[in-house]
Amino acid sequence: MKDLGKRLPTTVVLIVFAYAAIRFLPVPWFAALLYLLASLAAWELLRLTRPSRHVWPLAFSNGLLIALAFIVPWFGMGLALVGCLLADGLYFLLTTSSKERLASFARDWGILALTVLYIYFPLFFMLELKKMGPNYLFFMILVIAIGDSGAYFVGSAIGKHKIYPIASPNKTLEGLVAAVLTAGLSGWLSILLFPIPTTAVLAGPSIFTAVLTGTLIGLFSQLSDPVESLFKRAAGQKDSGSLLPGHGGVLDRVDSYIFCAPLLYFVALYFWN
Repeated sequence: MKDLGKRLPTTVVLIVFAYAAIRFLPVPWFAALLYLLASLAAWELLRLTRPSRHVWPLAFSNGLLIALAFIVPWFGMGLALVGCLLADGLYFLLTTSSKERLASFARDWGILALTVLYIYFPLFFMLELKKMGPNYLFFMILVIAIGDSGAYFVGSAIGKHKIYPIASPNKTLEGLVAAVLTAGLSGWLSILLFPIPTTAVLAGPSIFTAVLTGTLIGLFSQLSDPVESLFKRAAGQKDSGSLLPGHGGVLDRVDSYIFCAPLLYFVALYFWN
């Protein structure tokens, strides 16, 4: 509560900015914005994991290849991954010039690959949801927000059984149950506030599938957040960064979407009918 004065103005700005970007930005501009946000999150992750050499330019270029695979139809994910492997392999061949560098070679490449696959690949499913329609993204964001609120208030009030004592000491089983239940109910609320129309290609969800999807998103969100917390705990940091006053870094704000954006995309594509 003591950070409310810092958090509230930032929260209002983020809500307005996110709504305008999702509702009004054309797909190419939204893709560019998403790449910028993902790159900021990738930068923060690299600061937390501390590779021994400067791999951030390669992470950004790898991320651009992943982004192009989502944007350009003929490019494809296979071509993007081959491009990443070739660029990364050449980079490490040229920069591994001492025994010290050789000792950290595998770790540095692992951190680079983790950054690209953990940040860019899942977050760009938000672009796929945007292509399907803005309300798909609003569905996900509202469900995650309400589920997180349910987890916070119930966990703070009656939470006793800790489930992630190292990653997130404040997260409890009671909060997790509350998150799943409130997220499930908010799935029904979401399709009332942001109706998802049936098209020739995609069908909107029934109330049952919306509630079930909300439940799954609530569960995945409560998994995604503590996974990101592991990086911060390992680095001895409270937040991933300080770009957003009262909220920490960009990675702190997008961590839930890392697991939930791919989940919603595939659920909507294959199970909403």
